[in-house]
Amino acid sequence: MPFIIRHLKVDATLAGLLIALYASLGLILIPSGGIYGTSGINLGEIDYDEIISNAKNAGYKVDGPYYSNAKAKDAHGLHPQNIKELDERLGDDYRMTWVYFYYTEDSGIEATLPRKQGGETKIRFFNISESRHERGFLAPFELKDLPIDEWIIERFKLMFGFDEQKAQQYLAQLKDSINRDQEPKILIKETLDLLAVYNNFKETSSNSTFSLYVGRGSYEETFYKGNEKIGSIPCTIPNTRIILQDNGHKYTIKINRLGGVTPQIYLGAGEQIPEEEYRRVFKDMFVNLGLPVEKVDEFEFELQRF
Repeated sequence: MPFIIRHLKVDATLAGLLIALYASLGLILIPSGGIYGTSGINLGEIDYDEIISNAKNAGYKVDGPYYSNAKAKDAHGLHPQNIKELDERLGDDYRMTWVYFYYTEDSGIEATLPRKQGGETKIRFFNISESRHERGFLAPFELKDLPIDEWIIERFKLMFGFDEQKAQQYLAQLKDSINRDQEPKILIKETLDLLAVYNNFKETSSNSTFSLYVGRGSYEETFYKGNEKIGSIPCTIPNTRIILQDNGHKYTIKINRLGGVTPQIYLGAGEQIPEEEYRRVFKDMFVNLGLPVEKVDEFEFELQRF
């Protein structure tokens, strides 16, 4: 169990007693390490494969691919077949991770996709509307907080291809789960028909928007019918870490196929690096990778201790 002591003034005798006490308890006080982190930027269209090749030729360690912060084998989500529009935009190795159906602006269905075809899909119903708030907190989920039965049944049919009877059975399970633990969620041993879901969103929406989260490779398409949000599909795009060890410090550049770039520096306990030094190192790396070196000046770094 860690102990933190802030602004404590002690004389040498007391300090010695404290050290002896910590030693007797098997505890060691070690200054924390840290990271020079940044939220990253998007460079737009890049030649991702050439950049990775340049990294290897420059002698940098190339680690990946990662989906967000998970290795491919540990990351959840599925790559849907035959959605040409998304393949052209995101590449052939992106994964859909969740599917959201909105009943109202702040209630609906969340489907969490498994790691592989044939895995279990987690269905969760959310409702964070004002009607559930009591004194600033969400009240326990009740049956009345669910959408109407017909709306849920139609989404089960769309997602899994269920007939009416099977959709009704899962609806009953869902309602039972609320009674047991106040959490409206169930596991379904079926895989979503992602092509059917995506086509349905395209057909029933009037427009959609795209959000790209830099560096980690997260992307989300949100669908609207007029001003009403009806659904969204978050995806992850693989990112690769390009790593340089320099003077005992670990310089890392996370980069994904859509041009998201996030540099970081990992520090040892109590270490700091002058800004002009770490920007120089990153500029050298950008030159070797074939990235626009002037972009390094746009990053805003912040020292974070852990």
